[in-house]
Amino acid sequence: MDTDSFEEQLREGEERLARGQAAEAVSCLHRCVELRTDDPRARLALGQALSESGRDAEALGQLEQAVALDASQVRGYIRLGNVLRALSRTGEAVEAYGRALELRPADPFILSNLGNAWLDLGESGRAIDCYRQSLAIYPDAPAAHSNLIFALQYDSRISREEIAIAHREWGERFGGEPAEPAERPEYDGQRPLRVGFLSADFRYHPVGRMASAVWQHLDREGVTPIVYDNSSDETPTKQRYRGLVESWHNIAGQSDAEVVQLMRSDRLDVLLDFSGHTSGNRLDVLAQKPAPVQATLFGYPNTTGLSAVDYRITDAVADPAGTESLYVERLYRLPRTAWVYGPPDISPEPGTLPSLEGKPFTFGCLNNPAKISEAAVRAWSEILQACPESRLLLLVRNDPAHEGLLLEKFGRHDVDESQLIFATKGPEPVYLELHNQIDLMLDPFPYNGGVTTGDCLWMGTPILTLAGDSYVSRQGVGLLAGVGLEEFVAANREDLVAKAVGWAAAPGRLAERAAGLQERFEASPQMDHAGYARELESALREMVTA
Repeated sequence: MDTDSFEEQLREGEERLARGQAAEAVSCLHRCVELRTDDPRARLALGQALSESGRDAEALGQLEQAVALDASQVRGYIRLGNVLRALSRTGEAVEAYGRALELRPADPFILSNLGNAWLDLGESGRAIDCYRQSLAIYPDAPAAHSNLIFALQYDSRISREEIAIAHREWGERFGGEPAEPAERPEYDGQRPLRVGFLSADFRYHPVGRMASAVWQHLDREGVTPIVYDNSSDETPTKQRYRGLVESWHNIAGQSDAEVVQLMRSDRLDVLLDFSGHTSGNRLDVLAQKPAPVQATLFGYPNTTGLSAVDYRITDAVADPAGTESLYVERLYRLPRTAWVYGPPDISPEPGTLPSLEGKPFTFGCLNNPAKISEAAVRAWSEILQACPESRLLLLVRNDPAHEGLLLEKFGRHDVDESQLIFATKGPEPVYLELHNQIDLMLDPFPYNGGVTTGDCLWMGTPILTLAGDSYVSRQGVGLLAGVGLEEFVAANREDLVAKAVGWAAAPGRLAERAAGLQERFEASPQMDHAGYARELESALREMVTA
């Protein structure tokens, strides 16, 4: 064995990794493993390189061997947890992070990763505990704090005021004093507004679908859209979206200073942020005030917490009078709807309600599993107990651990296992077809569905929602009003249960209300893309001239 050659190859591979050259590092590190199969360092580095090259399945084997060779490797268990989570083996990821914590107790980075895994499994309470422990040890971690305030919105025990305070604390700690605002270009109404669109989700994603629908209908004599894309993936959908705008900048990997300079050189009138505290955000850029007017909308359901952001674009249903104090930004309420629904590229036709075909009445929830709060479980359990022949179809991660946790939650409320059906999301046409197996959708609370509720209406599946007191818990109200289904809005938990039981007892009447639902949705404000574009243009002009 050539020890010098091994160490040289390992050093070269690790240096390439540090420079972001993961694909090139793989070949060096493969040679390392061939030279010394029992060295955990080589397998650990190779596992990281494979993962960063998008080859998580291969990375898993290397990382499993690395920790088998040296069970004291904290980094090995952290990376193993990250790869398991990427492969949707989240229950095993929790175990890996737990092992890392045993080796290095009270590590804020490990605690934050463990919180992410618990949130994936719908355990918002456990996730919040992990994030809070992490921040108690190392409070100057903006990503962990963003994760915390995002998770708080899933938890039915947390008030809207507590959530608002957490956002303000983030802004005060990490937003700093706003930089000198960008010079405000003169605007006399005679030229197009230069409007920036910022997100990491301008792809086949709810944000991309919504934004692309708007881009198609913007009046180019009134608005010039300039896109700042903070993701590096290239797909046919993104290429199609790129063709809808005059200017598209890929800013992934660029420093905050570089992005701020780019935006200022583009002489924006307004910058629209679609990310908030979601993954891939550039809140540090927004804090530098690269545009004279900045606004946030749609992609994140709450305040940014940043005083550098001037407006939050919303509507009077999602944010009625009296909610102003929950936001750092000034609320700008559009006349009809805060956002529009971009329909799927490919979808099956709406079907017949399954109960009319002799099948048991089926409730359903196809939302992000993290939204299934303890309060929702209690209410849905009461519904199932009142309708013992009914079933509840839930979307779950492709992970036995997630199914087990849900069975345990509903079991605590004496729901028989036979009443629960689990399905995984799969490709979009498969996910949409699941709607045809459901009679009545149950909107999760306190964090409602947004685009997923739009998917229900598109597929002709009625949905029952509980009207809450904040944007996240009122999205369903506006969507249902737009299609004339106000009777599917419950005022409180008791009303929700009564309405669900009532509809289950009258499937024929439910089918009558579901008839033509897709067509009604297409005629609603949420799918009037051209009308929304006009309203947004008017709002932007008002913001610029205020």
